[in-house]
Amino acid sequence: MGVMELLLLGTAAAEGWPAPYCVCPYCEEARRRGGPNLRARSGALIDDDLKIDHSADTVLHMQRCGRSLARVRTLVFTHQHSDHIIPLEMQWAAPPFTQTPPAEPIAVYGNEQVMELLRTAFPEPAKKNLDFHLIKPLEPITTVTEDTILPMPADHVQGALVLRITRQGKTVFYGHDSGFYPEATLDALSDGTLLDIALMDCTNGGQETSNRGHMGISGVAQMTEELRKRGAITDATRVIATHFSHNGGLLHEELVHAFLPHNIEVAYDGMVVKV
Repeated sequence: MGVMELLLLGTAAAEGWPAPYCVCPYCEEARRRGGPNLRARSGALIDDDLKIDHSADTVLHMQRCGRSLARVRTLVFTHQHSDHIIPLEMQWAAPPFTQTPPAEPIAVYGNEQVMELLRTAFPEPAKKNLDFHLIKPLEPITTVTEDTILPMPADHVQGALVLRITRQGKTVFYGHDSGFYPEATLDALSDGTLLDIALMDCTNGGQETSNRGHMGISGVAQMTEELRKRGAITDATRVIATHFSHNGGLLHEELVHAFLPHNIEVAYDGMVVKV
């Protein structure tokens, strides 16, 4: 069993952090502190060949992390919001934008709303080295790299998904954007599969919140305990909060302190997690 590497490319909510048109105290302090407080829109990469979401920040993600998308064979989308998918950003996989196009079309997975966006942008996907696949909640798929992805309902926008990705015995739960997980998702995560990594949405930070649509610190802690009770999370699981907004009111260092009692890590752009 090999090592799985998860690279967290961006860890902010839709507007990024600092937000471009905002001079609130949290944005100004993030600009002053820099480092992990500078967050781009979310996205992740597993072992250089499986990409999760493709935002307008993806090119910058690759450049500042010293990576490329040249090895990507699978691209899976969580949902249709613009901080997770900009369809035309995928045209770079075909000439004249690349001199080394992929040998095989990139397998692209998404819900109905994502597929509609993609088909509108690329009526002939093969010409752009893309191959589209509709995914549905609670219907597992096997990718071209023989990974198993279980899409599950998110508490967010219509059709939004959270993902359980298993590769050679290692399993990642990509659990944002979502509020408290729907019962069907919790039940699906209770099938005995142990999570090596669990990412959870913390858009609302330290704010009092209903934990619907997105979560804050309280929601992440509650969902962690619920999944622990159900046997999906163990002491060996790396639980990581991510997808932060300046509206949450806590910067990186304060988030780290707030999560310490829960043994939950705080994501930052460029964070590498190996299991």
